[in-house]
Amino acid sequence: MDPKVLPAKGRGADGAGQAGHADAMRMGIAAYRHGDYQAAIRCFSEVLAVAPLQRAARINLANAYWASNAFAAAARHAEIVLRADPLCVEAWMIAGAIRLDQGNPSGAADAYAEAVKLQPARAGGYAGLAAALLALGDASGGEQQARKALALAPADAHAGFTLACAQLQQGDAAAALAGFDALIAADPGHARARHNRANALIDLNRLREAKAELLVCLGLAPRLKEAWATLGYLRTLEGEVAGAIDACERAVAIDPDFAAGQWNRAVALLLDGAFAAGFAAYEWRKRHPVLRHYFMPLPAPAWQGEPLAGRHLLIRAEQGFGDTIMLSRFFPALAKAARQVTLCCKPSLFPLFREMDIALLAPDATPPGELDFAVDQMSLPHILSLTETRIPDAGGYLRADPQRCETLAMRLPRRPRIGLAWAGNAGLDNDRRRSLPAGALAPLLELGGLNFVSLQIGAREDEYALPGGAAVIRDYGDTAAIISQLDAVVSVDTSVAHLAGALGVACHVLLSSACDWRWRLGRERSAWYDSLRLHRQIVPDDWDGPIASVMAWLSHWR
Repeated sequence: MDPKVLPAKGRGADGAGQAGHADAMRMGIAAYRHGDYQAAIRCFSEVLAVAPLQRAARINLANAYWASNAFAAAARHAEIVLRADPLCVEAWMIAGAIRLDQGNPSGAADAYAEAVKLQPARAGGYAGLAAALLALGDASGGEQQARKALALAPADAHAGFTLACAQLQQGDAAAALAGFDALIAADPGHARARHNRANALIDLNRLREAKAELLVCLGLAPRLKEAWATLGYLRTLEGEVAGAIDACERAVAIDPDFAAGQWNRAVALLLDGAFAAGFAAYEWRKRHPVLRHYFMPLPAPAWQGEPLAGRHLLIRAEQGFGDTIMLSRFFPALAKAARQVTLCCKPSLFPLFREMDIALLAPDATPPGELDFAVDQMSLPHILSLTETRIPDAGGYLRADPQRCETLAMRLPRRPRIGLAWAGNAGLDNDRRRSLPAGALAPLLELGGLNFVSLQIGAREDEYALPGGAAVIRDYGDTAAIISQLDAVVSVDTSVAHLAGALGVACHVLLSSACDWRWRLGRERSAWYDSLRLHRQIVPDDWDGPIASVMAWLSHWR
């Protein structure tokens, strides 16, 4: 959002004539419009030295500081104007732009809301408010405000860009792509539109086109850190790990505090097996603009690996159920080292950990007051200096409840029994790549001599008419009991695969070509679980190959 530069007028805010410094004002405006912000700062400062109450010069000085990324100085001058005149729309507009770039989208939204209230017929206020809401994660609200701006000014490029970005965030990549195409048609040099067009193409799985668009974008704006980070993400999806790491390192070289670039770098490093550097960079998830709102302040000092003898440690689950299951292998050793370990996680996981000598706490419950340390669970590999050769208990570390096993075994078909899970959490960004399309398991179900059991719950549980599923599964304790009574499991990359591995039950995991970092690349076995065998896509979106591979492995039971 480029706030409006104010022209010189005949009289200043102090009522004094401006003839003596009108030239400096004009020169400053010309310098600003030509992108020479330092010259603009000198000119506007010269005006204010003579007429300190000249409002237009001070707003323009704030604009020039903002454009040169001197946000603190820009904010100081905008605040001077607002203290003198809280009804100044231009000052609220530049204040909104400054706050947005300072990482204060809530403050930016407040500023733009004031501008809209004072001048409701001005498109720029709605466009700025749209951008602030988008930064707050309110894509729907951002879309509404962008549409208000476009109703007033159909050619407003900023509003059009924000609308397309809001559509992309809401999962409508096709509509977003059309919006970015229109912006680029009007301005082929619009680097940010090209960057986000590439993001839309990635969401549509048109990866080759996305890469070409990113290269054009970086040719136009070689210091656009977001484009380098996206190129790193794209190369990770393609399995080009070295290129992914290089692209992400270019992003963080431009801005070492760029959380999205550091996060993408972490994922690429972990996919490459560089655990030390990867898990260190993984800590940036807590500052990532999309992820950081999941990380409320810890209720005790953050554990950094200090001795736990006589101490009480709270471990806070994060991300997916599978992550909690995967890292629960560390809980017994931590419980032995500490006076007390408490795990804060969803109650549906409680039955899995009741034999681990740890206390269990629901996320909405009040933490015990005697805590000494707390830690987010995905920080454990970094704190414990985990390497791929030192992953503990890969043979299994959970045990299903014997009583549940006995009860549920009576509801299962005769052996051989094969459990199936064909979809993950649809709310996760990468689910469209990891979950199977409808009907994909039909060839497997036609194998004779095998009895299949559903482990699927949720929106897609009724796709196949199989015993099990939501009819018998109340929580992960039931899922564990069923899995323990099976001969094998076939699962996509979801919590079921982790649970089978943690129980030591044979599991065939169907992986997309763009798989999660923990499965590495080109491997048939997992360092995390001895009982898992990995079946990978060779061609993106083609599940026939992995399913055929699983069928070959299961054929010995026929």
